[in-house]
Amino acid sequence: MYYHPTSKNIKNTKPIIFIHGTGMDHTVWTLPVRHFLRKRRDVIAIDLPGHGNNKDKTLSSIEKISDYIYAFLDKNSISNFSVVGHSMGSLIALEMASSQPERVNAISMIGTAFPMQVNDALLDSAKNNSQIAIDILTFMGYSYASRLGGNKNPGIWMTELTKRLMQKSSKGVIYKDLKACANFKNGLEKANKVQGKVQLILGSNDFLTPKFKAQNLIEAFKNPSVEEVKGSGHSLMMEEPNKVLEYLKKLFDN
Repeated sequence: MYYHPTSKNIKNTKPIIFIHGTGMDHTVWTLPVRHFLRKRRDVIAIDLPGHGNNKDKTLSSIEKISDYIYAFLDKNSISNFSVVGHSMGSLIALEMASSQPERVNAISMIGTAFPMQVNDALLDSAKNNSQIAIDILTFMGYSYASRLGGNKNPGIWMTELTKRLMQKSSKGVIYKDLKACANFKNGLEKANKVQGKVQLILGSNDFLTPKFKAQNLIEAFKNPSVEEVKGSGHSLMMEEPNKVLEYLKKLFDN
């Protein structure tokens, strides 16, 4: 397991765990990680198996990834925690909070839907390790405005940075990620089992997981908080990082 630690000793803490999406790594969480560190919160931003600096073998299902993270937490005597997940990471957060609900204090699902359907053409491109898959994910992952530019942080090219990050993925990683999302089952039943606080952060211009496809999931949770980032696409942490942080602060700073 590779993770960005918050202290020299993570044992027996109640951290916020940040889980990235398809083909990504822990670096997508830089802003919220820095914020909660300043607030002296324990934070663990992980690289999933086969992603970033994690050289473990890529896993083929959301359930196996959840078990993998739980094994890491158990090894470090972490019994209670919260989870923030983006896209595929949001499904992992749901799986973790439903399989051992007594351990999860809160989850924030960013850019989520159930079922998280994946186009067959995209899967085929990813299976062949084609650049086309990365191009599709990047194009569809951003709103119209963000494709043109206009980043609030000068000098940052959002779409190209996302492409470069995905291009760093090992062979077969993006395909396995997409397949894991498409094969995730019983999401509504699992949502009903969650005991901790639930937040969903959704982009109004999300083409990959449009807000209406999260409606059944929202209704399956008990009193979830639903936040909309107006104008944002699926890549919310890149398009509207400050807004995403504002909503995360509502969940964790109170």
